[in-house]
Amino acid sequence: MKKVFSAALAALIMISLAACSRGGDSRIRDLDDLAGKTVGVLRGTSSEGYLRHFEYDVEVREYDDTDALKKALRNGQVDCAVAEEEKAGEMTGFLSGLETLEEPFTDSDYVIAVSAENRIMVENLNIALSGIDRSGELDRLTSGTGGVITPAEDTGTAVTVAVDATFYPYAYYDGEGDLAGVEIDLVRAICKYLGLSPEFLPVETDMLLYMAESGKCSFAVGRITADPADEGLAFTSPYLHSTQLIVVRK
Repeated sequence: MKKVFSAALAALIMISLAACSRGGDSRIRDLDDLAGKTVGVLRGTSSEGYLRHFEYDVEVREYDDTDALKKALRNGQVDCAVAEEEKAGEMTGFLSGLETLEEPFTDSDYVIAVSAENRIMVENLNIALSGIDRSGELDRLTSGTGGVITPAEDTGTAVTVAVDATFYPYAYYDGEGDLAGVEIDLVRAICKYLGLSPEFLPVETDMLLYMAESGKCSFAVGRITADPADEGLAFTSPYLHSTQLIVVRK
């Protein structure tokens, strides 16, 4: 009888070890570990947009404030959280039991892309960015506290602007079917400064650089990062820096 019990126990141990081996370590250490995980975000922030465009499939759950997100993470309702740097800092206090990974989810400067043959446009865009930066309007726009910029009257030179309108809160369609968002308001502010009249041309994300490089638009906006190796494009100064961090249980 003892031999039978011992054999059964050994079999159970082997099965358990095999299951652990197949399952592996579920802790999240880097971006690759997010695949198939449940990720919490703060409602109304850009974090959800980044996750919706992430290369791996993840389940996104929204929470109304940092306290609710912290509680969900500590209780295991989500595997991790992705939040803007400031919000991540609010979640990871000394006694929180939470920490951020060293590798950020994203850490990028966003610029406007223009055909390399249209350097004058780049210079004008930089002048406008500098002007609205000095006035404080750039910071208000990119922080989401600047309010909606009303379109300029159609008296200026028309420019076509390629945008990716699928990424809340940067550029998206609102409840009335109109383009809205940080980058839409930014373009309107720039054009207002330069006396231009923008005509928005929504395109797929992977078409933005092609549209700019080929001259099929005056310039392109949509979380574009400068690539000095791309000789067909010219880039403005950054208009926004975005750092998203991954918060995990210690």
